[in-house]
Amino acid sequence: MPDQKRIRRQLYRLTDQVVLSIDFVSALAGDRALTLSENKQYQELSKIRGELLYVDLLFVLTHRYYPEETAKLLWYQILNHKKSVSSKLGRNVGITVAALDYLGNIHNDLKAPTIISEHKITQIAEIAIKDGLTQLFDVSTFRARLETEIKRYKRYGSEVSVLMIDIDDFKQFNDDHGHQEGDRILVEVALLIEKTTRDLDICCRYGGEEFSVILPQTDYKAALKIAGRIRGRIESKLKKGSGITVSIGCAMCPKDGKSTNVLTKKADKALYFSKATGKNQVTAYYDIN
Repeated sequence: MPDQKRIRRQLYRLTDQVVLSIDFVSALAGDRALTLSENKQYQELSKIRGELLYVDLLFVLTHRYYPEETAKLLWYQILNHKKSVSSKLGRNVGITVAALDYLGNIHNDLKAPTIISEHKITQIAEIAIKDGLTQLFDVSTFRARLETEIKRYKRYGSEVSVLMIDIDDFKQFNDDHGHQEGDRILVEVALLIEKTTRDLDICCRYGGEEFSVILPQTDYKAALKIAGRIRGRIESKLKKGSGITVSIGCAMCPKDGKSTNVLTKKADKALYFSKATGKNQVTAYYDIN
C-alpha cells in the first residue's frame, strides 16, 4: 500500500495552483479536446507527479486513494471500458460514469460510490496547499506560484513583484504574552494582509512570523504602494493594542532577478534592511544597492 500521508501531502501541491477538476480529468480521458494550456499543464503534472498522477486522477473520480502500483493499470482499464461502452451505445460515455461503472460493477471495488462535486474537490485541494493556522497559502505553493509568474514574464513580459513581510519583535511578544496570543496575532496579520491586497495577488505564510505576497503584473511603483498600505493598515489596527508592526522588503522581476531563488533572496535582503534601520517600514531592493 502507498504511504497515504505522503500522497495527501503531495496531492494538488502543483504549479500555478492547478486543481485537478473533473472537467480537466474528463478532457484527459477524451471527453473533449485538451486546450493548448491544458496540454502544457498535463505535461508539467506528469513531470511533477510521475506515477502518482494516476492516484490523483482516480481520487478526483472516486474520492478514494488507490495504491500507487495499481492506479495506472486501473486508469487504463477504465479508459478501455469507456471506449467499449461508448461503442456499444453509439455515444460517448463520460469518464465519471465509466469509472463508477467499471469499479462498481466489473472490478467490484466500489460498493457505495459517491460522486464528489467539483466545488468539494476544490475545497479539498485548497486544504492541501494552505497553512493550517492562517489559511494563507504555504511556502511550497509560494515557490510554485512564483515560478509560474516568472515563466509568464519570460513569455509575455509581464512584470511580477514579491513582498517579504516580517512581524517586528515577534519573539519578544511571544515571550511576554504566550504562544496562544502569538498565534492570534499571526491570524490577524494574515487577515489584514489578505484584505489589503488584490484578488489576483497570492498571499502566503512563508514560515514562523514571516509572510510573502506575490504581486502578478505589478511593477515597483505599484508594489511599493501595496506594501505601504499593508504596513500602514497593520500599524493602525494592531500597534495601539498589541504594539505590533511589520517590516517589508520588495523585489521585482526582471529588475532584481529572473529566478525564484534570486528574487526571494533579494526581497529578504530588503526586508532585513527595513528591520535593521528602524523597523515598521518598507524597503525596495534597488534602494540598498
